Amino acid sequence: MREITRSYAQRIRSKLLSAPVAPGMYSHLINGGTGKVLDILEEQYLSKDLAEGISCFKYLEGDYGMGKSQFIHCLAERARRHDIVTAIVTIGQECPFNSPLSIYKSIMSSFLSPNAEEEEKGIETLLRGWIVEKLKEGGVSNGQEVPETLRSQIDRRLRTPWVGAPDTQTAIALAAAGSRLLALECGADLSATDQELFSWLRGDQVRSKALKERGLHEPARDETAFRRLKTVVSFLRTRLGYRGFFIAFDEGTRTASFRRGSVKQKQAVENMLSMINDNAEGQFGGVMFLYAATPDFRSEEISKYRALNDRIGTVAFLPGRPMTPLIVLDDLLGEEALFEIGENLVEVFAKANGFEYRMELQRANMEVLIRAQKEREFFDKVPPRYFVYHFCALLEEQTQAHKERVLSDEEARVFVQSHALPAVEESR
Repeated sequence: MREITRSYAQRIRSKLLSAPVAPGMYSHLINGGTGKVLDILEEQYLSKDLAEGISCFKYLEGDYGMGKSQFIHCLAERARRHDIVTAIVTIGQECPFNSPLSIYKSIMSSFLSPNAEEEEKGIETLLRGWIVEKLKEGGVSNGQEVPETLRSQIDRRLRTPWVGAPDTQTAIALAAAGSRLLALECGADLSATDQELFSWLRGDQVRSKALKERGLHEPARDETAFRRLKTVVSFLRTRLGYRGFFIAFDEGTRTASFRRGSVKQKQAVENMLSMINDNAEGQFGGVMFLYAATPDFRSEEISKYRALNDRIGTVAFLPGRPMTPLIVLDDLLGEEALFEIGENLVEVFAKANGFEYRMELQRANMEVLIRAQKEREFFDKVPPRYFVYHFCALLEEQTQAHKERVLSDEEARVFVQSHALPAVEESR
């Protein structure tokens, strides 16, 4: 594990003790078992293909607690290393996959610049980030007066007419939003019209006289959402120079929210198929789409739709097959992966607590905990979430007691039984 600060380690510890789910942007610091696949995806796509405008689709499959969110966040961290824009969207009540408009709105509000902090998300941050970079290239730092010649030069690049844009209104809105953000960086005040413009671009149902005067007559709808997303991606990549995009859809309980065979579920499948096909045809240049779901969605639902089933396939991703869409976590995460995760957790807790753990002793505790978990839950393979929860609780208890020791099998059984896993949403 690379060196991390104590404050970072304390944030990870706090997140894991409150809920045993992937700790967002810190996930790569405790990851285990998937490094080889992440290496291949990084080498094949993140470092080369996306920057060349090549796109791809990956389908990530894993049961509850197997680490789908963890994998997504680790891949997103690697994407940012290569200056790739990321967007991680949770599929659920706020973003049902049967609604292209909901998908569009969620992506637009989830965009994360490669160098931004986690809180700074959304399409405006990408536009503003590019503007700030251009100002720096022109010798202007924060708070300095912007020369009119430099401002005009940047503004012209934003406002260059775009003939043949997938969606003309969105192209107009992007140029206008960029121009207004430039004005704000140059000292202008934020107006109500600015807020309407940014809201319209994000996909909100906004109408006003001021927007109509700009040529923005219709807010986004399901029928126009994907076309507008293509426009946004193309504008950011070809005009502003962003290298590529990693857009992940993290499904939790979405399949249960739709009645099987319902119109909504069929529409969700159609949306996925449209996204795959449009991506394959180059309409989303430089984008890696990833969809994460549990095994039952593919076996019980996708298998009924031949076109989509053929696109995803049944042969899982391996080092010699980097182009394969299907990635099956259950095939990657054996028991040794738990020990790798556990060793990373020991290092994080040691840094956070200022406590020196003995790694061999804690590996012995990992072994006895895994045996107890298998016995209590009748697991053939212990899910990482389950292991992480109990091992973090054990590390914290031993830290508080200022004493390390190896649990007996009976003590481990009692420990597992007395520390019930809290209910969490899969995609949180």
